[in-house]
Amino acid sequence: MVKRITLSVALSILLACLVTAVGFFGAFSPLVQILEPGSVLCRKFLSSQFTGDIEGDMITAVIWLNVAVYTLLIFLVLMFTRKWIRKTEIA
Repeated sequence: MVKRITLSVALSILLACLVTAVGFFGAFSPLVQILEPGSVLCRKFLSSQFTGDIEGDMITAVIWLNVAVYTLLIFLVLMFTRKWIRKTEIA
C-alpha cells in the first residue's frame, strides 16, 4: 500500500512538472492555456496585484500553483484508476 502511494506521488509530481513545463515553454502558442489554472487562482486570491499577464514576478506563483493543481489532479486520477481496476479484476 505504501509502495503504491509513493509510486503514485512520484509519478504525479513528474507528470505535473512535465505538463507545466510544456505550458511554460509553449507560451507563444495555444499550449499556454495549460497555465490557466494557476492564472485563475492568482486572479482570485491576488486580484489586486495580478493583472492576468503571466510575465514578471507573478510567473513563479503561476508555475507553482499549476504544479500543485496538476499534481493533485493526477494523483487522484492514479489512485482512483488503480482502485477501479482492482474492483473490475475481482468481479
